[in-house]
Amino acid sequence: MEGVMQWQSATPIPALAKRSKDPDWERKQRLREYRVASRREKRNRKADEKKQRKLNATILRRMTRNPDKYTKNAERNRLRAIESERRVIWNEALKQAQRLAAVHDPTGAMFNIGPVAIQEDGSILSLETIRRREERGAAKKEASNALLEITIYQKGNAKQSEPVDTKSIFESGMNPERRAQIDTGQHVKSGTKMSKSQQRKLAKFAPQPPPPKPTIPEGVQIPESEENWLDLWDLPDVEVERRVLKARKRKAAARKALRVNQQSGKVERRAARDEKRKVYRDLKTTWKSIKEEEKRHKTKMKSVEDEEGKKIALAIATMERKMALEISAALGFTISNTEGVAEIIPKALGMRGVEVDFDSLELGDSLHNVKSRGAGNAVQKNKKRVDLTGAAGIEGSFMVPTGARNVEDPEDFIKLDIGEGQDHEVLNYNHKLRRKLRRAIEAADVKKELLVRERAAEYCKDVGMDPLPELLTPAKPIHLRGERALEDGTLETAKAERVRLRLELAEFNKAARVLRAQAKEIAMEAGLRVHAEMTGRIPPRGSQGNEGSTFNYGPGWVLPEEKSPEVIQPVELVVQ
Repeated sequence: MEGVMQWQSATPIPALAKRSKDPDWERKQRLREYRVASRREKRNRKADEKKQRKLNATILRRMTRNPDKYTKNAERNRLRAIESERRVIWNEALKQAQRLAAVHDPTGAMFNIGPVAIQEDGSILSLETIRRREERGAAKKEASNALLEITIYQKGNAKQSEPVDTKSIFESGMNPERRAQIDTGQHVKSGTKMSKSQQRKLAKFAPQPPPPKPTIPEGVQIPESEENWLDLWDLPDVEVERRVLKARKRKAAARKALRVNQQSGKVERRAARDEKRKVYRDLKTTWKSIKEEEKRHKTKMKSVEDEEGKKIALAIATMERKMALEISAALGFTISNTEGVAEIIPKALGMRGVEVDFDSLELGDSLHNVKSRGAGNAVQKNKKRVDLTGAAGIEGSFMVPTGARNVEDPEDFIKLDIGEGQDHEVLNYNHKLRRKLRRAIEAADVKKELLVRERAAEYCKDVGMDPLPELLTPAKPIHLRGERALEDGTLETAKAERVRLRLELAEFNKAARVLRAQAKEIAMEAGLRVHAEMTGRIPPRGSQGNEGSTFNYGPGWVLPEEKSPEVIQPVELVVQ
């Protein structure tokens, strides 16, 4: 019909839904939205009612000055409390009679109860209770065995499509009442849903008949420390309710006393806590020196390992260079007969324009030990420094050209002039220059050796043989940082390094745990001492009698009485 407003669901229809298979889809969606809206409205209404009840109770308490708080279902809760207290009285009376029967008459005939037995842990139970426990345990075990049989059967016949008949397997371990409900069809759930906790609560407060009242025969006395629960068996509801109210008042008084006790020692506990934290913090600051010392030791060991690694790498490179020269000499190639070696001359970096006669220099053992070949007379031996002025040429050993500014020409800022304006500087052969000269000579020697190796390798290729591996080794030392040299001369692998680091970390954590435990113990003792001093259990520090005194801080501790000092009387000497 045109112009008539059609109902439209708030839930969109799925794009892939087929209306032909489910024609009642809109009706189901409509009913579902009605149910959701109804539940939402009921929930909001109940929340509003609860708020209003709380507001009414507050207003009523303010108007009547009644401290009692409003509770919902007060009458029902009162009756439930009375019923619960009466059941507690009955159970305690039965337990009291069972304890007496275990001593005087285990059959229980004198006390109007069943036979009882003493268990291994000292508890006393009736034989009926023991029998019910055994039946429940046997039923549970039988059900678990049945489930295990089903699991084994399904695993063994996983490929078969026939269903497993579990009814016959569970019939033996099922509760008879439950099986009767299933057979009669009474197990169908009702419309109202109830949670498990609600069901247990209703079953707990369900009316139950009272058990047979036990009796205590003449001549049997109840212990003085126990209450006579049989006298409370037939108490009226008013007296039972009075007992409930007294118990509530006792619990409230105990809670209040606990709060007061907790609030009373707040200052002392706070002072003890601050002292404990202060002592622990001071002890932690002392650990920094240990950490710094450990760090310095690790840094030192790392530098030592680095230096040792460099020495080992240098020794290996020197040995490989020597072997390469020997093999090249065996093939007929040496530094003296190889073409192109004489053209390689040392070049010192940063000394352009300065001529140095490297042929007159001689290298020593140390890094800065560079001296002239003719500096071996007696005069030079008495000097601490080696004179290398004869090593350089005349032009470069006496003058070093420097720049001068031309004042007449302002556009030319710096001008190099070889003629006028030169400053004369004598070349200073210090340690830095000596190391520079040594590096230049060694670099030239390495280039010469590499050239000899290259000629020897080309000769091997010309004769149709592969170059020997000794000729292809690098001339510079290869130092791998981070790899340790073990005692047998091999390098430490990555796995060995991880194991070593893990062991070091475990040792460090072990030592740290010991330190923390000791610090906590010392801090705890300091806090307890401050608390004991503030509460008067021990005299304050610095007072007489508290020099290194010990204390046992615990409940029931009292301050010991101070003894008066004993007066030593002089002994009379008897003269014979």
